[in-house]
Amino acid sequence: MRRLLPLLILAALLGACDSGDEDDPAARPAAGAPPPPPPAITRAELGEHLAALQRIADRNGGNRAAGTPGHDASADYVAERLREAGWRVRRQPVPFTVFRLRRASLAVDGRRLRRIRDFQVLSYSGSGSATGTLAGAANGCDQGNFGALGSGEIPLAGRGECFFREKARNAELAGAPALVVVGEVHGRRGVPSGTLGVPGIRIPVVLVSFDALGESGVGSPVRIGVDAVSRSSRTENVIAETPGGSGDRVVMAGGHLDSVAGGPGINDNGSGTAALIEAAEALRADPPGARVRLAFWGAEELGLLGSRHYVRSLDGDQRRRIRAYLNLDMVGSPNPVPELYGDGDAKLARVLRRAARPGGLGTVGAGGSSDHAPFQEAGIPVSGLYTGGPEAGSGGRTRDPCYHLPCDTLRHVNRRVLLRMARATAEALGVLSARHK
Repeated sequence: MRRLLPLLILAALLGACDSGDEDDPAARPAAGAPPPPPPAITRAELGEHLAALQRIADRNGGNRAAGTPGHDASADYVAERLREAGWRVRRQPVPFTVFRLRRASLAVDGRRLRRIRDFQVLSYSGSGSATGTLAGAANGCDQGNFGALGSGEIPLAGRGECFFREKARNAELAGAPALVVVGEVHGRRGVPSGTLGVPGIRIPVVLVSFDALGESGVGSPVRIGVDAVSRSSRTENVIAETPGGSGDRVVMAGGHLDSVAGGPGINDNGSGTAALIEAAEALRADPPGARVRLAFWGAEELGLLGSRHYVRSLDGDQRRRIRAYLNLDMVGSPNPVPELYGDGDAKLARVLRRAARPGGLGTVGAGGSSDHAPFQEAGIPVSGLYTGGPEAGSGGRTRDPCYHLPCDTLRHVNRRVLLRMARATAEALGVLSARHK
């Protein structure tokens, strides 16, 4: 009974109605009464974390990308808040290769396109310049797509069907001097940044929107210039665990802490970070059953580097002890469609659906696109919450028109849906802890 009491308190707190930016304050306790339970998760508290991350980005060049002072300050903030909540915190170094873009240019049919607004250089692109004419390369996912590539031609491949790196590697093997990838971009705020995942591609690789390409296409003259450098660096994961808990089983939740280099990342993924901090404070340091572990991953935006490093660091017994992993990535989208991972564990999905009531959850096939992927590959049951990125949402409008852009700021986060996702996360972790005691 002693361990069931915190869960009952937590359920009561999370079930409170949302009556504004904060829930009604607790009544003043009678003299000699035990201290009141911790406050329920509120929009005001979530907003405090988002504002802190925004200030960090503002003071550090507009972003919180891995390997930068902005990310280091974000890790400091998270670690401090979790220690204040009574959790044990450690910081795990993660070696990686940092990508720095110095200059870039792209001109098509003599029109000079604007970086961010019209095109992006993919992280870990090679440096160099190339001039030629655009040649069709289908989706670029097969080496045969580049079989007819002639001298002086630069392939134009469609977005999707496979990772950017596969397209770039196929183009490079075919002798292409550069690669242009074209894709639909919802909204008009710019082209979201992307990554090749790891270094090694030697040719320039750029992503351009259909709108920017306009009437130009196959046969159009093109000129590309990229000046970038990649070097060894280090970032870190912040791992927090309850000191209390029974048995040797662990339930986990996590989300990435880094932003892209092109923006502050307040929805992507300051929203997940804020929700996890508040879940920690609601759960407290003595869960009802199994220990609870939270992770704030480094370098997700560069290819899930932090979460992959963590899972690789675990031995077989340590992996088997983790009975569930829940991922939070973009849970405060401005035009949200709340969803859970349709390709995750069915039992975890049921827990999340119950915790996220009322309103229900759709499903998204997250695939390998976020930090749950290394856990799933290791045989650990996974699920997660998501409210949207560049996909179309309600009214045909983009769920997050600022995805991977400088406008992913505090003012564009939907606090109401973030509150719902944070409360669902805390309740689900409490239920899973009790289930695996």
